[in-house]
Amino acid sequence: MQEKNIDFLTTAEAILFVGSLFMWIYVAHTFVFIDSFASLFFMQSWWLLLPLMTFLMFLISFISRRTEWRWSNQETKELNEKRKV
Repeated sequence: MQEKNIDFLTTAEAILFVGSLFMWIYVAHTFVFIDSFASLFFMQSWWLLLPLMTFLMFLISFISRRTEWRWSNQETKELNEKRKV
């Protein structure tokens, strides 16, 4: 029986992950200084949404490759079965 060969991290996921880390560093250093909870709601704190959304895209991609709860139809199931053989 053949084992599933799943890459731990694809190139796209690695780009999203590293990109989000560098965005966190750049945005936190350049744009945002958070000293209280109220400062999270200032206009310049909205820059934190960009690395957050990028990291969420990485997590969704990373987790969905390992589980079966992604959207699929019959054609993709057939393609996946052909790849396994």
